[in-house]
Amino acid sequence: MESNELTPVVTNHELAVAGVYDRISDPMSAIKTLGLAIFKSGIFGLDKPEQGEILAMQCMVEKKSPLELARTYHFIQGQLAIRSDALLAKFHQAGGSVDWTERTDEKVTAIFRKGTASAAIVADLKEYVGNGTALGKDGKLKDNWKKWPRRMLTARAVSEGVRLIAPECCFGTYTVEELDATPSKPQTRANTLTIDELVPEAKRDAAVEVLRQTGLLTPEQGWADISSDLAETLAKKPGAFLAAVDQHLSL
Repeated sequence: MESNELTPVVTNHELAVAGVYDRISDPMSAIKTLGLAIFKSGIFGLDKPEQGEILAMQCMVEKKSPLELARTYHFIQGQLAIRSDALLAKFHQAGGSVDWTERTDEKVTAIFRKGTASAAIVADLKEYVGNGTALGKDGKLKDNWKKWPRRMLTARAVSEGVRLIAPECCFGTYTVEELDATPSKPQTRANTLTIDELVPEAKRDAAVEVLRQTGLLTPEQGWADISSDLAETLAKKPGAFLAAVDQHLSL
Protein backbone atom coordinates (compact mmCIF):
# COMPACT_ATOMS: atom_id res chain seq x y z
CA MET A 1 0.00 0.00 0.00
CA GLU A 2 1.30 3.44 -0.90
CA SER A 3 2.27 5.35 2.22
CA ASN A 4 0.59 8.57 1.07
CA GLU A 5 -2.92 7.10 0.81
CA LEU A 6 -3.76 5.53 4.16
CA THR A 7 -1.26 6.73 6.72
CA PRO A 8 -2.12 5.70 10.31
CA VAL A 9 -3.13 8.62 12.52
CA VAL A 10 -0.48 9.35 15.17
CA THR A 11 -0.62 12.23 17.66
CA ASN A 12 2.43 13.56 19.48
CA HIS A 13 0.79 15.76 22.10
CA GLU A 14 -1.85 13.53 23.73
CA LEU A 15 -0.44 13.94 27.24
CA ALA A 16 -0.35 17.74 26.93
CA VAL A 17 -3.95 17.87 25.72
CA ALA A 18 -5.07 15.51 28.50
CA GLY A 19 -3.43 17.84 31.01
CA VAL A 20 -5.45 20.78 29.71
CA TYR A 21 -8.72 18.90 30.23
CA ASP A 22 -7.65 17.73 33.69
CA ARG A 23 -7.22 21.35 34.77
CA ILE A 24 -10.75 22.42 33.78
CA SER A 25 -12.67 23.50 36.87
CA ASP A 26 -16.04 24.16 35.19
CA PRO A 27 -16.66 21.38 32.61
CA MET A 28 -20.13 22.63 31.65
CA SER A 29 -18.84 26.10 30.79
CA ALA A 30 -15.89 24.57 28.95
CA ILE A 31 -18.22 22.37 26.88
CA LYS A 32 -20.32 25.37 25.83
CA THR A 33 -17.27 27.49 25.00
CA LEU A 34 -15.44 24.74 23.13
CA GLY A 35 -18.65 23.60 21.44
CA LEU A 36 -19.31 27.08 20.08
CA ALA A 37 -15.72 27.34 18.84
CA ILE A 38 -16.01 23.96 17.09
CA PHE A 39 -19.29 25.04 15.47
CA LYS A 40 -17.87 28.37 14.28
CA SER A 41 -14.63 26.80 13.00
CA GLY A 42 -16.46 24.75 10.39
CA ILE A 43 -14.07 21.80 10.73
CA PHE A 44 -16.97 19.36 11.09
CA GLY A 45 -19.50 21.23 8.94
CA LEU A 46 -22.06 21.40 11.76
CA ASP A 47 -25.55 22.86 11.43
CA LYS A 48 -26.17 23.92 15.03
CA PRO A 49 -24.08 25.05 18.03
CA GLU A 50 -25.59 22.19 20.05
CA GLN A 51 -23.81 19.73 17.79
CA GLY A 52 -20.56 21.44 18.68
CA GLU A 53 -21.29 20.88 22.37
CA ILE A 54 -21.75 17.14 21.78
CA LEU A 55 -18.41 17.05 19.97
CA ALA A 56 -16.84 19.08 22.78
CA MET A 57 -18.08 16.45 25.21
CA GLN A 58 -16.46 13.77 23.04
CA CYS A 59 -13.20 15.75 23.06
CA MET A 60 -13.26 15.78 26.85
CA VAL A 61 -14.13 12.08 27.13
CA GLU A 62 -11.29 11.08 24.78
CA LYS A 63 -9.05 13.95 25.96
CA LYS A 64 -8.36 15.01 22.40
CA SER A 65 -8.18 18.43 20.78
CA PRO A 66 -10.90 19.27 18.22
CA LEU A 67 -8.36 19.05 15.39
CA GLU A 68 -7.25 15.62 16.59
CA LEU A 69 -10.87 14.52 16.83
CA ALA A 70 -11.37 15.73 13.25
CA ARG A 71 -8.39 13.61 12.14
CA THR A 72 -10.09 10.57 13.65
CA TYR A 73 -13.77 11.15 12.88
CA HIS A 74 -16.16 12.73 10.41
CA PHE A 75 -19.56 14.06 11.48
CA ILE A 76 -22.22 12.58 9.17
CA GLN A 77 -26.00 12.54 9.59
CA GLY A 78 -25.64 13.55 13.24
CA GLN A 79 -23.23 10.68 13.92
CA LEU A 80 -19.52 10.46 14.58
CA ALA A 81 -18.04 8.19 11.94
CA ILE A 82 -14.46 6.96 12.25
CA ARG A 83 -12.11 7.58 9.33
CA SER A 84 -10.70 4.50 7.60
CA ASP A 85 -7.09 5.54 8.22
CA ALA A 86 -7.80 6.05 11.93
CA LEU A 87 -9.56 2.68 12.09
CA LEU A 88 -6.60 1.01 10.39
CA ALA A 89 -4.26 2.66 12.90
CA LYS A 90 -6.36 1.36 15.81
CA PHE A 91 -6.29 -2.11 14.26
CA HIS A 92 -2.48 -2.05 14.01
CA GLN A 93 -2.19 -0.72 17.57
CA ALA A 94 -4.38 -3.60 18.74
CA GLY A 95 -1.94 -6.11 17.22
CA GLY A 96 -3.59 -6.62 13.85
CA SER A 97 -1.88 -6.81 10.48
CA VAL A 98 -2.94 -6.54 6.85
CA ASP A 99 -1.43 -8.09 3.72
CA TRP A 100 -2.58 -6.15 0.66
CA THR A 101 -2.57 -8.68 -2.17
CA GLU A 102 -4.16 -6.50 -4.86
CA ARG A 103 -4.93 -2.79 -5.09
CA THR A 104 -6.25 -1.43 -8.37
CA ASP A 105 -9.02 0.94 -9.42
CA GLU A 106 -11.25 -2.08 -10.03
CA LYS A 107 -10.52 -4.36 -7.08
CA VAL A 108 -8.80 -4.39 -3.70
CA THR A 109 -8.08 -7.64 -1.88
CA ALA A 110 -6.42 -8.07 1.49
CA ILE A 111 -5.91 -10.56 4.31
CA PHE A 112 -6.64 -9.23 7.80
CA ARG A 113 -5.02 -11.03 10.74
CA LYS A 114 -5.18 -10.66 14.50
CA GLY A 115 -4.07 -13.43 16.80
CA THR A 116 -5.37 -16.72 15.40
CA ALA A 117 -8.15 -15.07 13.40
CA SER A 118 -7.84 -14.11 9.75
CA ALA A 119 -10.12 -13.18 6.88
CA ALA A 120 -9.66 -12.56 3.17
CA ILE A 121 -11.57 -9.45 2.11
CA VAL A 122 -12.43 -8.51 -1.47
CA ALA A 123 -13.73 -5.06 -2.40
CA ASP A 124 -14.83 -5.10 -6.03
CA LEU A 125 -15.99 -1.94 -7.80
CA LYS A 126 -18.55 -3.96 -9.78
CA GLU A 127 -20.23 -5.01 -6.54
CA TYR A 128 -20.58 -1.44 -5.26
CA VAL A 129 -21.85 -0.24 -8.62
CA GLY A 130 -24.30 -3.15 -8.74
CA ASN A 131 -25.76 -2.52 -5.29
CA GLY A 132 -25.84 1.25 -5.81
CA THR A 133 -23.36 2.15 -3.07
CA ALA A 134 -21.00 3.90 -5.49
CA LEU A 135 -23.80 5.60 -7.44
CA GLY A 136 -25.44 8.97 -6.91
CA LYS A 137 -29.11 9.81 -7.30
CA ASP A 138 -28.52 10.32 -11.02
CA GLY A 139 -27.36 6.72 -11.40
CA LYS A 140 -23.79 7.76 -12.15
CA LEU A 141 -20.63 7.20 -10.12
CA LYS A 142 -20.32 9.52 -7.13
CA ASP A 143 -17.47 12.01 -7.43
CA ASN A 144 -15.31 10.33 -4.80
CA TRP A 145 -15.69 6.93 -6.47
CA LYS A 146 -14.94 8.48 -9.85
CA LYS A 147 -11.83 10.37 -8.71
CA TRP A 148 -10.38 7.91 -6.17
CA PRO A 149 -11.82 4.41 -6.79
CA ARG A 150 -8.77 2.64 -5.31
CA ARG A 151 -8.94 4.69 -2.12
CA MET A 152 -12.68 4.09 -1.77
CA LEU A 153 -12.25 0.35 -2.28
CA THR A 154 -9.38 0.28 0.21
CA ALA A 155 -11.49 2.10 2.79
CA ARG A 156 -14.30 -0.38 2.22
CA ALA A 157 -11.92 -3.28 2.73
CA VAL A 158 -10.61 -1.72 5.95
CA SER A 159 -14.07 -1.18 7.44
CA GLU A 160 -15.20 -4.71 6.57
CA GLY A 161 -11.98 -6.43 7.60
CA VAL A 162 -11.50 -4.67 10.92
CA ARG A 163 -15.16 -5.01 11.93
CA LEU A 164 -14.95 -8.73 11.18
CA ILE A 165 -11.60 -9.53 12.82
CA ALA A 166 -11.38 -6.90 15.57
CA PRO A 167 -14.84 -5.42 16.22
CA GLU A 168 -13.56 -3.91 19.47
CA CYS A 169 -11.69 -1.34 17.35
CA CYS A 170 -14.95 0.13 16.05
CA PHE A 171 -17.51 -1.12 18.58
CA GLY A 172 -20.40 1.35 18.84
CA THR A 173 -19.01 3.54 16.05
CA TYR A 174 -19.99 3.72 12.40
CA THR A 175 -17.37 3.99 9.72
CA VAL A 176 -17.60 6.81 7.18
CA GLU A 177 -18.33 4.31 4.43
CA GLU A 178 -21.20 2.69 6.35
CA LEU A 179 -22.94 6.02 6.94
CA ASP A 180 -22.23 7.18 3.39
CA ALA A 181 -24.16 4.17 2.10
CA THR A 182 -26.99 4.45 4.64
CA PRO A 183 -30.22 6.19 3.64
CA SER A 184 -31.08 9.18 5.80
CA LYS A 185 -34.60 7.95 6.65
CA PRO A 186 -33.64 5.86 9.72
CA GLN A 187 -32.11 8.98 11.27
CA THR A 188 -35.53 10.67 11.34
CA ARG A 189 -36.85 7.92 13.57
CA ALA A 190 -33.74 7.97 15.77
CA ASN A 191 -34.12 11.69 16.43
CA THR A 192 -37.65 11.13 17.76
CA LEU A 193 -36.55 8.65 20.43
CA THR A 194 -36.43 9.63 24.08
CA ILE A 195 -33.21 9.19 26.02
CA ASP A 196 -34.80 6.25 27.86
CA GLU A 197 -35.39 4.58 24.50
CA LEU A 198 -31.91 5.43 23.22
CA VAL A 199 -29.97 4.07 26.18
CA PRO A 200 -30.82 0.53 27.34
CA GLU A 201 -31.05 0.04 31.08
CA ALA A 202 -27.89 -2.09 31.06
CA LYS A 203 -25.89 0.86 29.70
CA ARG A 204 -27.29 3.61 31.92
CA ASP A 205 -24.65 3.36 34.65
CA ALA A 206 -21.98 3.88 31.97
CA ALA A 207 -24.00 6.75 30.48
CA VAL A 208 -24.24 8.43 33.88
CA GLU A 209 -20.48 8.06 34.34
CA VAL A 210 -19.83 9.69 30.96
CA LEU A 211 -22.09 12.59 31.88
CA ARG A 212 -20.32 12.95 35.22
CA GLN A 213 -16.90 12.95 33.56
CA THR A 214 -17.95 15.75 31.26
CA GLY A 215 -19.56 17.78 34.04
CA LEU A 216 -23.12 17.41 32.76
CA LEU A 217 -24.01 15.58 35.98
CA THR A 218 -22.49 16.02 39.42
CA PRO A 219 -20.95 13.01 41.21
CA GLU A 220 -24.08 12.82 43.37
CA GLN A 221 -26.54 12.82 40.47
CA GLY A 222 -27.82 9.77 38.61
CA TRP A 223 -29.99 8.79 35.65
CA ALA A 224 -33.15 10.24 37.19
CA ASP A 225 -31.44 13.62 37.56
CA ILE A 226 -30.89 14.16 33.82
CA SER A 227 -32.74 17.36 32.99
CA SER A 228 -35.31 17.46 30.19
CA ASP A 229 -33.18 19.99 28.27
CA LEU A 230 -30.07 17.79 28.45
CA ALA A 231 -32.09 14.68 27.55
CA GLU A 232 -33.55 16.46 24.52
CA THR A 233 -30.13 17.65 23.37
CA LEU A 234 -28.59 14.18 23.67
CA ALA A 235 -31.57 12.51 21.97
CA LYS A 236 -31.49 14.88 18.98
CA LYS A 237 -27.82 14.11 18.15
CA PRO A 238 -27.04 10.87 19.98
CA GLY A 239 -24.05 9.65 17.95
CA ALA A 240 -21.14 11.04 19.97
CA PHE A 241 -22.87 10.40 23.30
CA LEU A 242 -23.67 6.75 22.51
CA ALA A 243 -20.16 6.21 21.16
CA ALA A 244 -18.71 7.59 24.40
CA VAL A 245 -20.95 5.27 26.42
CA ASP A 246 -19.86 2.24 24.41
CA GLN A 247 -16.22 3.30 24.71
CA HIS A 248 -16.60 3.54 28.50
CA LEU A 249 -18.10 0.04 28.60
CA SER A 250 -15.20 -1.35 26.55
CA LEU A 251 -12.55 -0.03 28.96
